[in-house]
Amino acid sequence: MLRRTPFLLALAFSLSAPAEADILAGKNCEPSCDRYRAISIFGDTMDGNTEPLSLLGGPNQSGMLDASDLSYDPVERTVIVSDFYGQQVHVFARDARNDVAPLRSFSNIFLGQVRNVAVVQAQAEYIAINASFIYAFSRSATGSVNALRSTSYDPALVQNLNGLAYLPDSDEIAIGDYYDTGGGQYAGEILIFPRTISGAPVTSRRIAGPATELGGWIADLDYNPATHELYVLAADGNGSGRLLTFAASANGNAAPTRKIVGAATRLSNAVGLSYYALRDELLVASGSFNSAVTRVLGFPRTASGDVAPARDISGPATGVGGTYGWYDVLGVPLTELFASGFE
Repeated sequence: MLRRTPFLLALAFSLSAPAEADILAGKNCEPSCDRYRAISIFGDTMDGNTEPLSLLGGPNQSGMLDASDLSYDPVERTVIVSDFYGQQVHVFARDARNDVAPLRSFSNIFLGQVRNVAVVQAQAEYIAINASFIYAFSRSATGSVNALRSTSYDPALVQNLNGLAYLPDSDEIAIGDYYDTGGGQYAGEILIFPRTISGAPVTSRRIAGPATELGGWIADLDYNPATHELYVLAADGNGSGRLLTFAASANGNAAPTRKIVGAATRLSNAVGLSYYALRDELLVASGSFNSAVTRVLGFPRTASGDVAPARDISGPATGVGGTYGWYDVLGVPLTELFASGFE
């Protein structure tokens, strides 16, 4: 058997690509649809008033009008972009930069303004949602494609879907929505469906009720497979937000196990959420609209209460601010690929 001598190890490191971990912040389309700043890319430990390391997007090849939702495929090592105004899903290489073409893009006349996409690795599928429907697509989808499955219209159950997470332990999908509580008031809810849902959108579980503290609507969701936790970015009509943690098996009027809420958090008009496993950190895109201060905030996963963020990327050097800020954030994990193909 060939031993890894110090020389061979040194050679492997010399032939390796630099270790990278990135934080990607995606923009919604401004009135001018500035494609050049669709995605800002920051380094793993960057903080404060700092320029991004690079940008992803441009008018010639990228095809992106906006990057209102971002997800990551760790097996294929790709970034999946939900282009709401462009009505497409784009799949970029993990290390794509500047105005480059995606590896592939796909769309569907019924999907239209796509809001969120989740990767289902074991089944080689993407789950996608718009405001009213759930779709499943092949992971290799490209061009104008038919969905593998889709739900039918049910305004009694589905009001305005937003936020999506895949729960691999139970093979379910969790989706944010809200419901009418009477008197013109609404409350956030999390609808949970079997991954294989097709036709009538019948839930397998539902998280809702005053104990949940889900506010008026759900801005975004993410899931941590290591701790089996569901993270929820909930919002109210006044622009305030809160980060809530639930057990993935939660059901009914369940209280969150932790909550980050209050003035010290700097959460304001926040709509994007990502669990960043490398730093065990919850990343939030805050100040996404209404001219609130544009920020990428980071909180330790176990933080709770009215706590200040441990990370706050904001300021004029970021190149993003004004009426429209970042709409989503994604923590892309560390990768280091040796010349042999082994990590």
